[in-house]
Amino acid sequence: MSKRLLVCDLDNTLYDWVSYFVPSFYAMVDAVVQITGCNREKLLDDFREVHRRARDSEQPFALLETETIVKLYEGVSKSETVRLLNPAFHAFNSARKKHLKLYPGVIETLDALRSANIQLAAHTESKLYGVVDRMRRLDLTKYFSRIYCRERGTSNHPTLGTETNWLDQFPMDRVTELLHHQSKPSREVLLEICANEGVAPGESAYIGDSVARDVLMAKRSGVFAIWAAYGAKHDPALYEALVRVSHWTPEEISRERGLREEAKNIQADYVAQVSFSEVQTALALNPIAYELARGH
Repeated sequence: MSKRLLVCDLDNTLYDWVSYFVPSFYAMVDAVVQITGCNREKLLDDFREVHRRARDSEQPFALLETETIVKLYEGVSKSETVRLLNPAFHAFNSARKKHLKLYPGVIETLDALRSANIQLAAHTESKLYGVVDRMRRLDLTKYFSRIYCRERGTSNHPTLGTETNWLDQFPMDRVTELLHHQSKPSREVLLEICANEGVAPGESAYIGDSVARDVLMAKRSGVFAIWAAYGAKHDPALYEALVRVSHWTPEEISRERGLREEAKNIQADYVAQVSFSEVQTALALNPIAYELARGH
């Protein structure tokens, strides 16, 4: 099987997003409670409202938009508020350094794919700022010819202009920001990615952790679908904590159920059970292992 392009989902495919974000977020929350003495559950409710307005659970500096903080620091300048809450932001950053890590074998596999002249593109439903931050921290940028992500949020960095300077250090000419309605499992989006990369769908593969979004989208598009089953396994307690503050509305939850129902009869062309490195077998970089995995 000859494939010239691999489109990679990022969150929970190259790294465990849930296991990084949830501990980091709640480290910040607990620091805020310690600093201000505010009601923790009320603060979590506030975060959920901010996230829903932004349609994003990673809204930059969402803390400053919460009703609790707005009321507590009424009449205080934004810069002073940030200074007073700096230990909370520091708690998030410290936890991120501890928990944000690539899955084992990711770098070695990306190197092997490049050596095999397989073109790599990244596709994620995370917004621009979070994507740029993680790709820089994990040294992933150099592997991808193009990065497709959701358009940046409207929230500005508390220090005006900081985000612009920060993006100037990133190859933005290789980034395509997708609109909110251009979401998985849109067939049109994936076909557009293939067209932009100059590779036919039949010569392309897609890997992602969601059957209802990634695998369904690939199958709809005639693209070889690899399910990153290893990335679909999450600590139930962490996932419940994520849902508590998530941007997901009842309508979005209902849509997700509908997609899962549609995907019940969808089978991936290949299942990576243990690690991202199995992509090499899926794309027949290891032909013997591929035939064994296919049951021949």
